[in-house]
Amino acid sequence: MARLAIILCDGSPGSNELRLGRILDFFGVSSKMVEASDLGDMERNRTEYAVFGSIRAVAAAAQQCEGANPPVLRPAAFYAYGEGERSLRAGALQALFGDADLSLQEAPAGDLSLRISNELGDLAGPMAGLRLSLPLRREDAVLAGAPVGAESKFVTVISAGDAPVFLRAQRNGVPVFLCTSSQMVDIDEPVGRGFYDVKDHFCSVVPLAMFIRFMFPEDAWRAQELGACLIIDDPLLKPKYGFCDFAKLRDLMRGHGFTTNIAFIPWNWRRTSPAVGKFFRDESGLFSISIHGCDHTAGEFGATSSEVLHAKAQLARARMTNHQVRTGIQHDSVMVFPQGAFSSACPEVLKRNGFLAAVNTEIVPVDSQNARTRIRDVWDIAIMTYGDFPVFTRRYAFHGLENFAFDLLLGKPCLIVAHHEFFKDGGDALIELIEKIGSLNCCLRWRPLGQVIRRACRRRANGAGAEEFEMFGNELVISNPSDHAIAVRIRKRRSLDDLVSAILCDEKPLAWETEVEHFVFGERIESHSEKCFRVVYPEQANVRKLPRSLRFEFAVAARRILSEIRDDYLSTNRLLSAAAERLKGVLRKTI
Repeated sequence: MARLAIILCDGSPGSNELRLGRILDFFGVSSKMVEASDLGDMERNRTEYAVFGSIRAVAAAAQQCEGANPPVLRPAAFYAYGEGERSLRAGALQALFGDADLSLQEAPAGDLSLRISNELGDLAGPMAGLRLSLPLRREDAVLAGAPVGAESKFVTVISAGDAPVFLRAQRNGVPVFLCTSSQMVDIDEPVGRGFYDVKDHFCSVVPLAMFIRFMFPEDAWRAQELGACLIIDDPLLKPKYGFCDFAKLRDLMRGHGFTTNIAFIPWNWRRTSPAVGKFFRDESGLFSISIHGCDHTAGEFGATSSEVLHAKAQLARARMTNHQVRTGIQHDSVMVFPQGAFSSACPEVLKRNGFLAAVNTEIVPVDSQNARTRIRDVWDIAIMTYGDFPVFTRRYAFHGLENFAFDLLLGKPCLIVAHHEFFKDGGDALIELIEKIGSLNCCLRWRPLGQVIRRACRRRANGAGAEEFEMFGNELVISNPSDHAIAVRIRKRRSLDDLVSAILCDEKPLAWETEVEHFVFGERIESHSEKCFRVVYPEQANVRKLPRSLRFEFAVAARRILSEIRDDYLSTNRLLSAAAERLKGVLRKTI
């Protein structure tokens, strides 16, 4: 294993080398740009290192290391990627592996079957054993001429069709990993609307992420745990909603070991019966409740006015507090945006109104002129670009198992979104998805949504005998399952104008330092125990209530009731459902 990444360059770093440096920094790995002729310096500092570079650069570096006099410290591994003209690349490839039959060929057109091997589970992580179909990009290539069979020195990690696109070999006892793609993704590139799809960069991104996680287990950021929760949008709390029967869902959760969060619309706060309230209280370990907008009108949290957003956030929280008082059902102050719509100003407002986090499928705010979401943001545990408030991403089943697996490889929580229609078949499709995710090569912890978020963080050893953590939600629970006490140092991102009222550890005040981009604080956690840290921001004063005309109130009520009629009675009748949708469309224009 390695502690330093050496990026080979020829004079000034090229675009691939600069992009690679930013990716390594994102993962928390220290890197250094070095020319192959300078690798002898590694003998002096004795740092364990891994070497990254183009095929030609790695081939030259390997020869340099082997021919050095006196001998230099050998790298822990080489990571080579395709680059340059094919004719030049072929000679370097053959020299690197000592095989004149090897060459990189243009990938066949059309969809190819990609397979990730189970043989190197420590390397592939949650993606081990996956199969998917996709077209390769122009920058991708496949390796031709590699021998196969028990005597081969090549181990294919990822193949496209029958040809390797990511493999491992040995050169004089040093592992050499080859990625045949010549693309190095720019993680500062903006993302589009919708969701991030790893298939857009599969052959360049997945091998690199696997290798970094595998080769730098101490220095690279890793998850404290891989939390998971199913989120169902919209339902009222009653025995059945549409196709979803909550008693049957409870039995499915008990039988298959998962949890469910109900994204509850605050407008419905008066409508939970005492009997149903008791059901959800009794099953609080399986069912949790979050906040789904306020009235659930179209784009209500896509507003750009701070006054409007504060009023909606405060009304939503007040309604949920009233619901909790009426029913005794606890809820998490987690916002799930209706229809995925949020503005760039909204996360800051939620932070000032005591919300723990937001969860969303859409990754870009609706005011596109202020959209700043980049690839690095959607790779992170949560998007922190807007007001340094966490927006956790979630996925539908149709996003594909490969996207759930890649999120877990990155250390992100596994949050699944569904609506009542997902239970049309009695839950068969849901259980199929749960079982597929459960079969991935990782350990999932199914928890209530708030607990998933409170434990979602990045951690690593900081080299000074302590564990370093990066906090995302406004609360963080750190567990110490070991037999000895640990010192923890926690970083929480901050904007320049951020003010904090207090930082608490198990509700007791804690001292903190303020750095340019972070609040930093620390504590000691005894063996087999855990502590909860909470960052308290000054609460927004109550804002003026927005006028709500009788027409508006009527339209909201009609929209909610029509939605329930559609979900409960019309979902299986196409003609009646279409008529209800048209009426809802008319009402939508009035609110």
